[in-house]
Amino acid sequence: MTAPNDSKVLPPFNGPIEIGLRAVALLCEAFPAQYSLQRLVVSDYLLVHSDDLPNGPPGLHPKTPHRANELLVRRIVLEKGLMLYQSRGLLERHYTESGVMFSATDRTAGFLDALSSGYASELRKRSAWLVTLFGEVADSELLKIANAHVGEWGAEFTMESVLKVEDAEWQ
Repeated sequence: MTAPNDSKVLPPFNGPIEIGLRAVALLCEAFPAQYSLQRLVVSDYLLVHSDDLPNGPPGLHPKTPHRANELLVRRIVLEKGLMLYQSRGLLERHYTESGVMFSATDRTAGFLDALSSGYASELRKRSAWLVTLFGEVADSELLKIANAHVGEWGAEFTMESVLKVEDAEWQ
């Protein structure tokens, strides 16, 4: 028996299908609003790490060191996910004066209603929370919020590792 080719293994929950599904859930909640790709990138991070915001609900994914770096690599994978769900009629692409925007379709809610996993249920709750919190906030303001906190997100692990080293030296 041969080992699988690890070069084709995608990280769980962060491939085009998963990131695209999170965008579908968010756009469904925001319907009929249209979101830019940049807003979807930041929103995807906040959906899975909602506990990085003050008074946010528990994150969908565990806190990991340097998780703010995820913002840098999400865009390309998200674009692939958006194309996938658009090809299935679950998202629409709009060309506007502000740039390319995405929105849910009349089929999106029915698709999400068919999903019965706990993850899908929690994703929809986080999407509703995020749209309530930032739905009226301009993209530029949302980006400012992310940029203001990006150094903090995941940094608690750096301090924790310093403290553990110091604790070890005391013994």
